[in-house]
Amino acid sequence: MAKAYVKNYYDLTPAAPARHLNAHAFAFGLPATMDSDTYNFFSICEIRFGGAAILDNHKDADHCYFILSGKGYSIIKGKRYEYKVGDVMWIPGNSDHEMYPIGVQTLKFLVTLTPKEFNQTEPFIRNINDVTPVPAADAEKATAFPISNPKNGGSKTIEFQVVEILPDGVVSGQVAESDQMSYVISGKGYVIADGEKLPLSVEDGFYIPKGVKYEIHPDGCQALRIAQSFGPARLASRD
Repeated sequence: MAKAYVKNYYDLTPAAPARHLNAHAFAFGLPATMDSDTYNFFSICEIRFGGAAILDNHKDADHCYFILSGKGYSIIKGKRYEYKVGDVMWIPGNSDHEMYPIGVQTLKFLVTLTPKEFNQTEPFIRNINDVTPVPAADAEKATAFPISNPKNGGSKTIEFQVVEILPDGVVSGQVAESDQMSYVISGKGYVIADGEKLPLSVEDGFYIPKGVKYEIHPDGCQALRIAQSFGPARLASRD
């Protein structure tokens, strides 16, 4: 069985992604490192001033971007979409798309790309402040912000949410229903996966394979805030 792991952004080797200018990608997860047939990759991409992701089409692979800093826009099938910090930019497969920063600040964003269980959807932008928070599943004192899932315009390929766990809260006793990749936005804590304790800090990415029992705990007086990508989406199996 594949093993859970944690990697920090600053320990990753930057790579120049194909069809990008003045940009770098930092991969938390690739199929070879995750032993997964679900994800093509889960990474951070940075496009600097004057850079771009030039015209591309990933056929049956959906893109889910989560903006961490900066502002930017995409041209998707001829239509312009602008985004800012806290936005998800959903780019469906079979869509011609380009991406550009706005202003001089580096555009930094999480990228999830996966083709599994693909079905055609439409592009959209949704901010974390636009969604109704709900209690996080199988958790105590934790809130989820479901930004993209099969019920609100996304697809079965990717469910994306932000979760906030209060200092005395926990996400506990879960067996992963699908492969999942997460990223620590703020706070610190630890994940226990199949009995192994893995520390978490800001800008860590961590992988939990399908079938692994895990818990997520904050550590300290600050809430632990994480972005989570599940693929294929857990909610598809709950309907």
